[in-house]
Amino acid sequence: MMPRTASDTDSDPVMPLGRRARKAQAARQALFAAGLAAFDRQPIGMVSVLDITEAADVAKGVFYLHFDSKDEYLLSLLAETHRRLLDGAARQAAEARSERARREAVIRSIRAFAVEHADATRFLLRMGSYLPDDVGRPGQLAGARDEYRARLASILAGREGDAAATCRAEKAAGMLDAACWGLIGAAMRHGEPVGPEDLFVRAASGMVRSAAESAG
Repeated sequence: MMPRTASDTDSDPVMPLGRRARKAQAARQALFAAGLAAFDRQPIGMVSVLDITEAADVAKGVFYLHFDSKDEYLLSLLAETHRRLLDGAARQAAEARSERARREAVIRSIRAFAVEHADATRFLLRMGSYLPDDVGRPGQLAGARDEYRARLASILAGREGDAAATCRAEKAAGMLDAACWGLIGAAMRHGEPVGPEDLFVRAASGMVRSAAESAG
């Protein structure tokens, strides 16, 4: 019988790794979903690691395989939630032909995310109230917020790439973000649904224009 080589069936060492990676990813997603549900029921500070793992139906040790601490978990969940939000915004803005159209597409996307993912939206609003060094090592939370704003600005800038468009997009990102989350936060605090799409887009766009005019 010929000796088996790396090209034979037992060269399959990648397959178990692939399965392990998928299993690890599924555990992370279960922990993230459990955290969002738990944070929706009580303040973030009152939710323990044990609460999260029990809700996710995983052992506490699984949590610490993925995260060193609850703070690291919160920052990872924040990054994952930002990614989901911004991926949707990027898809909405991709076909827009002008800065205004991109801005309005992003506003629509943020509103749609808030309507479809109320638990994730409330998590973002609560994390937004933390001071820069309240979570994680000094500078980590501020860095996560900066990264989010930078990607938002690049979505608003589109493909133009010139310095003037980039500068306008960076300013617009902060204004748009504050306008959208201000409107969403106000609605949620009053127990009201986020306003109709057209109304929301007009209100947020108006706030961005006003802020741009007073800044200019």
